[in-house]
Amino acid sequence: MRQIFLIIFALTNLNSFSQKLDIITIDKSKIQTRLLDSAAKSQLLVQFNGRQDKTFRKKWTARTFLLSNGKILVEFYDKQAVLIDNLDDFRKLDRVRFVKNTVAFLKKNISYKIELSFEEGNHIAQNEKSKRLNNLKSDMPEYYDFEVYELDTGQILFLDKSQNFKSAVIYPDLKTLSSDNNTIAEQVYGSEDDEYLMKKLASGDPLSDYEPSDHLIYPKYEEELIRNHKLTLIDTKVFVASDFYGNLYKSEKGYYILLDDFNQLNVPKTGKIGIGTLRVYNTLDEVRNAQKKYEEFKDKGVTSEHIYQRISDKYGQKFSEAINQLIDSLPELLNFDKEQLSFDSVGIDLVDEALKWNGTNYKLFDSWFPSILAYYGQCYIADKKEGKWTMYFDKESKVWIPEVKLADGSSAWDWIDFYKDLYEGPIPLRWTGDWDGTRKTIRSSIRTQNSH
Repeated sequence: MRQIFLIIFALTNLNSFSQKLDIITIDKSKIQTRLLDSAAKSQLLVQFNGRQDKTFRKKWTARTFLLSNGKILVEFYDKQAVLIDNLDDFRKLDRVRFVKNTVAFLKKNISYKIELSFEEGNHIAQNEKSKRLNNLKSDMPEYYDFEVYELDTGQILFLDKSQNFKSAVIYPDLKTLSSDNNTIAEQVYGSEDDEYLMKKLASGDPLSDYEPSDHLIYPKYEEELIRNHKLTLIDTKVFVASDFYGNLYKSEKGYYILLDDFNQLNVPKTGKIGIGTLRVYNTLDEVRNAQKKYEEFKDKGVTSEHIYQRISDKYGQKFSEAINQLIDSLPELLNFDKEQLSFDSVGIDLVDEALKWNGTNYKLFDSWFPSILAYYGQCYIADKKEGKWTMYFDKESKVWIPEVKLADGSSAWDWIDFYKDLYEGPIPLRWTGDWDGTRKTIRSSIRTQNSH
């Protein structure tokens, strides 16, 4: 009886812990799935005796489980999952690749894409109902050319027409396309140099999909902003992030806006600061928590440390002795099966994909970075048959930095760029390091030129 109750409880509460993800396949089948957070996933695996079946493992996902009720649960590298109604629907998703949107300034959500040959994509653009989005185009078509279409399904078709690499991809929306393409992202969402977001904010858009929720804004938009968001002033001189204070407003729609008081500084002529910050909060509690954190931050003061300080503090000169242990911990940190990890390009691809799902969680960076560093170095040595671990001592900061030295005395990667690219990423490991030897070739060319 208790088992029956738990199953009914799990089913009736599924909607509370999940959200719909409707997928349209290349043959226009509509597959309804549900996205689960880690807790809901674990609950369903227990209630329906989830059994991992590696013969059904969906590519670019962590694990695939068969449930006793006939449903399929696909787990992602960030420990979230998608629930698929049956095996038939699962098979229809064969060409669908689940992805996590990673546009830096937008909230991260699970989406999908369908990778096609250029011929398939061009056929769809020419023979099915589609609308060319002429506002999205390349600034340098002679080097990088593409076309973007909106299909009758509402999906987005991207055609890469570059001379040396032609391909096509179907996305559910422009946000998912923007995650794959910085050029598109700038054209869709504007660049940091224009007033695109300021105008949207002033028009009454709270930019609810943006993250973080603080934005720059000019004083000239203040009146329009207050009017279009239907704001009522509820507090003044509120500090949350700096020595500048703001006025707190509540919108009739329920959210709160904290807007820098443009009159708080005695500026010649205008009497206002030239540009301020606007912050959007869902609740008043969020505002008060931000105030509290700022007060605590002020009391502690600002501290800084070398980017390799924590690794140096923990391992010192003995980092190389911990290589195997660090690599062994990587599957658990990035949530994939240990037997999948290999020390070659296939392994690099796996780790890159796992990082796309986990890399945007900056709170976890310090936990997985040492393991990524150890894995990449060992992978480089194994695949290239060159290099050995050494420790570089930064005398100024008194920090030990792990490196792989090559036969010519150079490093296999730049330790500053390696850290920054991964922290600001996700960026493929091949790009952060010198996997293809590009940096080495450039150095050799410079030496040759200097010798002449």
